[in-house]
Amino acid sequence: MNKQTCLTREEEQEPITLTKELIKIPSSVKEGKATYTYVDHYLREKKVEVQHQTIPSSSINYYDFPNLYAKIGNGKGPKIMLNGHLDTVSAEWPERWCHPPFSAIEENGKIYGRGAADMKAGCAVAILSLLAVQKRKKEINGELFLSCVFGEEAPFSLGTDMLLREFDLFDYQLVIILKPSPLLTLNDYCCFHRRVHKSRFPVAIVGAEGRVVFEIEFHGKAAHASHPTPGVNALHDAAQLITELARFNVYSNITRGRGDYVILNIDGGDPTFTVPDYCQILVNRQMVLGENVKSVIREIKKIIRELRLKSKITIYQRQSPDPALEYRPYVSKKQSLY
Repeated sequence: MNKQTCLTREEEQEPITLTKELIKIPSSVKEGKATYTYVDHYLREKKVEVQHQTIPSSSINYYDFPNLYAKIGNGKGPKIMLNGHLDTVSAEWPERWCHPPFSAIEENGKIYGRGAADMKAGCAVAILSLLAVQKRKKEINGELFLSCVFGEEAPFSLGTDMLLREFDLFDYQLVIILKPSPLLTLNDYCCFHRRVHKSRFPVAIVGAEGRVVFEIEFHGKAAHASHPTPGVNALHDAAQLITELARFNVYSNITRGRGDYVILNIDGGDPTFTVPDYCQILVNRQMVLGENVKSVIREIKKIIRELRLKSKITIYQRQSPDPALEYRPYVSKKQSLY
């Protein structure tokens, strides 16, 4: 093997070092774009030209993040993209963590911290892969495209949407998304491979479930808590529906994949001595192939009818800024690579 193709000891350590540095920077949508700024400076110090792509949205205005891109090569040969996101879920209740969420503590061969797996480690590897290739090849017949997008942990994947709108990726031979999906989907049924995945790596993920989020409102009837019979308790009805959705098992047939309901939030109640007449729940529903929003709404309405709830119940789909941003289930066409 040519020595130029092997990593040096310093290069072997760099993914660990860079991952830790990225973890130490809080990077939820509410905490700013410091991680993207850090990577921008990191790449520029290595003499890599960096481009930014703004992400306009008329519906979501609580962020100021750009997509960050870097390309090397002449574009006259095979094209490869390395893709990841640097934003993370916020680190709520840090006192409950076994290690502080931004400490990046290394213990027993693992690095602990918010975003360690999803997906700052993957982004660190992508960044350093680009630098390793640049260091060894002054002239590349082809293109290596690093794309660090924003918004995978915010609604609607706005960064990925802008990436796909600006760049035609059909002439790319390979797009590698360095997300730990094999770990996240361990023991899940894969509709494409038609089996439960037991191994962690390597597993090529070539499809995804869809999802839809609903706001379900319960309008009951207030009454004095000492004489609740005339009232209709919106919380009691919400609790019954939540219980039924939690044990929903139509998809116990493994060939259909998963169609889970997850309750994301509950809002309602009355702190006074009153039967609560209002409650709202936020519900996430994974969708498998053959399903759509209308079919899921029909399903929820059927469950509600069978429960014979007394509250007046309304179901609203949480709308996306654009129909193209809805999460639909898909499986990629079979290719020789998998």
